[in-house]
Amino acid sequence: EVNQEDAGVKPVTRQIAYKTVLAAVVIGILIISVLWMFVIPRERSQANASLVPESDMRVQKVSVSNGLQVAGIEDQIGKIDRSMASISDRIGQGFESQKNDSINVKNKLSDMTQDIQAIKITIADQRETSQELGRQINEAISRLDTLINEIRAPKAVNRKPSARQKTRPVKAPPFQIDAIDVWDDLTYVATSQAGRVAFLRTGEQQSGWKFTHIDRLQGQVDLQDPAGQVHSISLPR
Repeated sequence: EVNQEDAGVKPVTRQIAYKTVLAAVVIGILIISVLWMFVIPRERSQANASLVPESDMRVQKVSVSNGLQVAGIEDQIGKIDRSMASISDRIGQGFESQKNDSINVKNKLSDMTQDIQAIKITIADQRETSQELGRQINEAISRLDTLINEIRAPKAVNRKPSARQKTRPVKAPPFQIDAIDVWDDLTYVATSQAGRVAFLRTGEQQSGWKFTHIDRLQGQVDLQDPAGQVHSISLPR
């Protein structure tokens, strides 16, 4: 005989075993699904990271290299600009220094011209002074000669009433003719007498001697003595 209690227990254990297996299958499916959801995106991201960045990396490398080249070119352009600016400054300073130098030279030339003019004026004044002094000396000598002649004349008359006093011709002037020179297109004769130097032109007198003609090319001077006689003196060349 079959025990009814054993027959009732077996279907119950089968149902429990079936439910346990079913629950295990469901849990396994859930675990696989969860793992699939986590693993697949990672593989895709790794695949994308391994495939796509080759071109992107090339582009990035090219862009980086281009950026470096552009930066280097910009640096070179900056250096060229700075060099051009420095050269322009130096050229400007050179022009400015040349202008300053030319102005200084012009000022110095102007000062030298003024000094030369002052020297010419001084020489002219001294020449006029010496000429005036020479005239005064000549006049004084002439007056002295006249006074001497007047003093001597009565004695000669007393001695020889019928005879006239004759002036002896003078062979040479009492001064020395040193040179003939030209100043300001005027010809002068340089004379010396008793350590004094005088510069005389044609028509002027010294010690009663009148210069009638001065020839610088021939080195010849014509003079008229106090007696009216003409003398010609040639200077050694």
